[in-house]
Amino acid sequence: MQVSWRIVASGTLALCLATCPAALGQARQNGPKGGKHAEKPPKAKQPKGGKNAETPIDEFMRMSPEERQKALNRLPPAQRKRLQERLQRFNQLPPGEQQTLKGMYNRLNQLPAERQQVVRRSLNQFTEQPGDSKQAIRQELKSLGQMSPQERDARMASPEFRARFSQNEQGIIRNMSELLPPR
Repeated sequence: MQVSWRIVASGTLALCLATCPAALGQARQNGPKGGKHAEKPPKAKQPKGGKNAETPIDEFMRMSPEERQKALNRLPPAQRKRLQERLQRFNQLPPGEQQTLKGMYNRLNQLPAERQQVVRRSLNQFTEQPGDSKQAIRQELKSLGQMSPQERDARMASPEFRARFSQNEQGIIRNMSELLPPR
């Protein structure tokens, strides 16, 4: 399976994974309280790891345009703007890349909470890397995506890997590789 790391390069993955669930949850919490006519978005289903597992992105995309706008309007302006930009970038991705992103989101949610935090931190660190470092990390992740878990481990333990990447970059790659599909 070819994985396009353009998603990661643009920061869409990092930003969506780090904030979409929280933003949707906050929108629900900040919504109108009480009253018979208080609007409640549909409850999110927890991803179960299957191909059709539902994500907050799925939930949000299922909403009518009016429901989406109401959910977004409940967010603080800066957070609303960031989420709208992320959703726009996500919508512009080809369907295959959207599925890849959802699969990575599901794999992230299957990790223990502590690992999720570590991986999210690495995703954010990746987006802050300078262009040449980001490109090298992207290339390495693309290569690792073509390997079995054992081959990935061997590659990341190799002297060439340790010589090519700084310790920080190695950590980012190790953590982000947890989201790669199993081969």
